[in-house]
Amino acid sequence: MIKFMDEIAEALTGAVRAYMEWVGEIAIYILGLLAKGLILFSTPVWILPYMMIRDILRDTNGGKCESPDCENCPFPPCRKGEGEQ
Repeated sequence: MIKFMDEIAEALTGAVRAYMEWVGEIAIYILGLLAKGLILFSTPVWILPYMMIRDILRDTNGGKCESPDCENCPFPPCRKGEGEQ
């Protein structure tokens, strides 16, 4: 009788472990989806101020970079030298 109960307890333990692994995988999947949703939801919060600051800085210089190194300009598109052709 004790052997039979040990076998049942082991079977239930295995089933509970398998269930917990499944729940863990589902939880990781759901957290991944929530993280992606949060990134998509919060993107406009930091994109819009960046675009406004970029446009303000570009307009204060007449649309031209002050830096002679236009390839590394932090505010593309650089319009330096457009009229010099």
